[in-house]
Amino acid sequence: MQTQRVKSSTQTFWLIDPAHSTLEFTVKNLFFLTVKGCLTDFEGTIVLDKSDLGRSSVQATIKGASVETRIKGREAHLRSRDFLETELYPAIHFQSSKVEPGKDRDTLRLTGSLNIRGKDREIVLDVNEVDFSRSPQGEEVIYYSATTELNRFDFGVRYGRGIIGRTLKVTINVQASRQP
Repeated sequence: MQTQRVKSSTQTFWLIDPAHSTLEFTVKNLFFLTVKGCLTDFEGTIVLDKSDLGRSSVQATIKGASVETRIKGREAHLRSRDFLETELYPAIHFQSSKVEPGKDRDTLRLTGSLNIRGKDREIVLDVNEVDFSRSPQGEEVIYYSATTELNRFDFGVRYGRGIIGRTLKVTINVQASRQP
Protein backbone atom coordinates (compact mmCIF):
# COMPACT_ATOMS: atom_id res chain seq x y z
CA MET A 1 0.00 0.00 0.00
CA GLN A 2 1.44 3.35 -1.03
CA THR A 3 1.08 6.22 1.38
CA GLN A 4 -0.39 9.48 0.14
CA ARG A 5 1.90 12.47 0.61
CA VAL A 6 0.29 15.50 2.16
CA LYS A 7 1.56 18.86 0.95
CA SER A 8 3.41 20.76 3.66
CA SER A 9 4.37 24.42 3.63
CA THR A 10 8.03 23.44 3.24
CA GLN A 11 7.50 21.29 0.15
CA THR A 12 8.20 22.74 -3.27
CA PHE A 13 7.07 21.23 -6.56
CA TRP A 14 9.27 21.08 -9.67
CA LEU A 15 8.68 19.99 -13.25
CA ILE A 16 11.61 18.38 -15.09
CA ASP A 17 12.45 20.28 -18.28
CA PRO A 18 13.38 17.67 -20.92
CA ALA A 19 14.75 20.36 -23.25
CA HIS A 20 17.45 21.14 -20.68
CA SER A 21 17.93 17.66 -19.20
CA THR A 22 19.75 14.53 -20.38
CA LEU A 23 19.48 10.81 -19.69
CA GLU A 24 22.59 9.03 -20.97
CA PHE A 25 23.97 5.50 -20.72
CA THR A 26 27.09 3.56 -21.61
CA VAL A 27 27.63 -0.19 -21.91
CA LYS A 28 30.68 -2.26 -22.85
CA ASN A 29 30.49 -4.13 -26.15
CA LEU A 30 32.96 -6.88 -27.02
CA PHE A 31 34.74 -6.14 -23.72
CA PHE A 32 36.68 -3.15 -24.99
CA LEU A 33 34.32 -0.88 -26.92
CA THR A 34 31.97 1.44 -25.08
CA VAL A 35 28.59 2.09 -26.67
CA LYS A 36 27.00 5.40 -25.70
CA GLY A 37 23.37 6.30 -25.98
CA CYS A 38 20.59 8.41 -24.58
CA LEU A 39 16.84 8.49 -24.10
CA THR A 40 15.38 11.78 -25.31
CA ASP A 41 11.65 11.70 -24.51
CA PHE A 42 10.90 11.83 -20.80
CA GLU A 43 8.98 13.78 -18.19
CA GLY A 44 8.93 13.89 -14.45
CA THR A 45 8.28 15.77 -11.25
CA ILE A 46 10.23 16.46 -8.09
CA VAL A 47 8.68 17.19 -4.71
CA LEU A 48 11.37 18.72 -2.52
CA ASP A 49 11.23 19.28 1.21
CA LYS A 50 14.60 20.66 2.32
CA SER A 51 13.61 20.59 5.99
CA ASP A 52 12.58 16.91 5.87
CA LEU A 53 14.08 15.00 2.93
CA GLY A 54 11.92 12.00 3.81
CA ARG A 55 8.93 13.97 2.50
CA SER A 56 10.64 14.49 -0.86
CA SER A 57 9.98 12.35 -3.93
CA VAL A 58 10.76 11.95 -7.63
CA GLN A 59 8.79 10.30 -10.40
CA ALA A 60 9.67 10.01 -14.06
CA THR A 61 8.37 8.38 -17.22
CA ILE A 62 10.66 7.70 -20.17
CA LYS A 63 9.59 6.58 -23.64
CA GLY A 64 11.77 3.61 -24.55
CA ALA A 65 11.33 4.28 -28.27
CA SER A 66 13.28 7.52 -27.83
CA VAL A 67 16.57 5.60 -27.47
CA GLU A 68 19.36 7.11 -29.61
CA THR A 69 22.88 5.85 -30.29
CA ARG A 70 23.66 7.64 -33.60
CA ILE A 71 23.27 4.33 -35.47
CA LYS A 72 19.72 3.78 -36.79
CA GLY A 73 20.06 -0.02 -37.08
CA ARG A 74 21.25 -0.31 -33.47
CA GLU A 75 18.43 1.96 -32.30
CA ALA A 76 15.85 -0.25 -34.04
CA HIS A 77 17.41 -3.32 -32.43
CA LEU A 78 17.34 -1.68 -28.97
CA ARG A 79 13.59 -1.05 -29.45
CA SER A 80 13.03 -4.72 -30.39
CA ARG A 81 12.07 -7.73 -28.29
CA ASP A 82 15.78 -8.43 -27.65
CA PHE A 83 16.11 -5.28 -25.54
CA LEU A 84 13.43 -2.72 -24.56
CA GLU A 85 10.52 -4.32 -26.45
CA THR A 86 8.92 -0.90 -26.86
CA GLU A 87 5.82 -2.12 -28.70
CA LEU A 88 4.76 -4.12 -25.65
CA TYR A 89 6.39 -1.86 -23.01
CA PRO A 90 6.40 1.69 -24.40
CA ALA A 91 7.31 3.39 -21.12
CA ILE A 92 10.00 3.05 -18.48
CA HIS A 93 8.86 4.27 -15.06
CA PHE A 94 10.71 5.43 -11.95
CA GLN A 95 9.08 6.19 -8.59
CA SER A 96 11.20 7.07 -5.59
CA SER A 97 10.59 5.40 -2.25
CA LYS A 98 13.22 7.20 -0.19
CA VAL A 99 15.26 10.39 -0.37
CA GLU A 100 18.02 10.80 2.18
CA PRO A 101 21.19 12.81 2.68
CA GLY A 102 24.25 11.59 0.81
CA LYS A 103 27.86 11.49 1.93
CA ASP A 104 28.25 15.26 2.07
CA ARG A 105 26.02 18.32 2.21
CA ASP A 106 25.59 18.65 -1.58
CA THR A 107 24.62 15.03 -2.24
CA LEU A 108 21.49 12.95 -1.89
CA ARG A 109 20.77 9.25 -2.07
CA LEU A 110 17.61 8.49 -4.04
CA THR A 111 16.12 5.00 -3.75
CA GLY A 112 13.18 3.89 -5.84
CA SER A 113 11.51 1.43 -8.13
CA LEU A 114 12.53 1.31 -11.78
CA ASN A 115 10.20 -0.54 -14.15
CA ILE A 116 11.63 -1.73 -17.46
CA ARG A 117 9.82 -4.35 -19.57
CA GLY A 118 7.24 -4.85 -16.83
CA LYS A 119 9.89 -5.75 -14.23
CA ASP A 120 10.26 -3.62 -11.10
CA ARG A 121 13.66 -3.41 -9.45
CA GLU A 122 14.86 -1.23 -6.62
CA ILE A 123 17.72 1.04 -7.65
CA VAL A 124 19.79 3.69 -5.89
CA LEU A 125 20.89 6.92 -7.53
CA ASP A 126 23.73 9.03 -6.17
CA VAL A 127 22.59 12.61 -6.68
CA ASN A 128 24.65 15.81 -6.71
CA GLU A 129 22.84 19.05 -6.06
CA VAL A 130 24.33 21.32 -8.68
CA ASP A 131 22.53 24.66 -8.31
CA PHE A 132 19.41 26.63 -7.43
CA SER A 133 18.99 29.76 -9.52
CA ARG A 134 16.70 31.80 -11.75
CA SER A 135 16.36 31.40 -15.50
CA PRO A 136 16.73 34.43 -17.80
CA GLN A 137 12.90 34.55 -17.77
CA GLY A 138 12.93 34.85 -13.97
CA GLU A 139 11.59 31.40 -13.04
CA GLU A 140 13.18 29.41 -10.22
CA VAL A 141 15.15 26.41 -11.47
CA ILE A 142 17.13 23.61 -9.84
CA TYR A 143 19.85 21.47 -11.34
CA TYR A 144 20.79 17.93 -10.32
CA SER A 145 23.17 15.31 -11.63
CA ALA A 146 22.68 11.63 -10.78
CA THR A 147 24.46 8.37 -11.52
CA THR A 148 23.62 4.71 -11.10
CA GLU A 149 24.49 1.34 -12.56
CA LEU A 150 21.89 -1.11 -13.85
CA ASN A 151 22.25 -4.83 -14.44
CA ARG A 152 20.30 -5.41 -17.65
CA PHE A 153 19.73 -9.07 -16.71
CA ASP A 154 17.60 -7.83 -13.77
CA PHE A 155 15.10 -6.56 -16.35
CA GLY A 156 15.10 -9.69 -18.51
CA VAL A 157 17.45 -8.27 -21.15
CA ARG A 158 19.77 -11.20 -21.83
CA TYR A 159 20.49 -10.80 -25.54
CA GLY A 160 24.20 -10.80 -26.45
CA ARG A 161 25.52 -12.59 -23.36
CA GLY A 162 29.29 -12.60 -23.52
CA ILE A 163 29.32 -9.92 -26.20
CA ILE A 164 27.44 -7.03 -24.61
CA GLY A 165 28.25 -6.00 -21.06
CA ARG A 166 25.78 -6.74 -18.30
CA THR A 167 26.16 -3.35 -16.58
CA LEU A 168 24.82 -0.07 -17.92
CA LYS A 169 26.27 3.10 -16.43
CA VAL A 170 23.57 5.77 -16.33
CA THR A 171 24.09 9.52 -15.96
CA ILE A 172 21.14 11.90 -15.58
CA ASN A 173 21.38 15.69 -15.66
CA VAL A 174 18.18 17.48 -14.72
CA GLN A 175 16.95 21.03 -14.88
CA ALA A 176 13.56 21.51 -13.26
CA SER A 177 11.29 24.56 -12.94
CA ARG A 178 9.40 25.43 -9.78
CA GLN A 179 5.63 25.02 -10.03
CA PRO A 180 3.02 27.00 -8.08
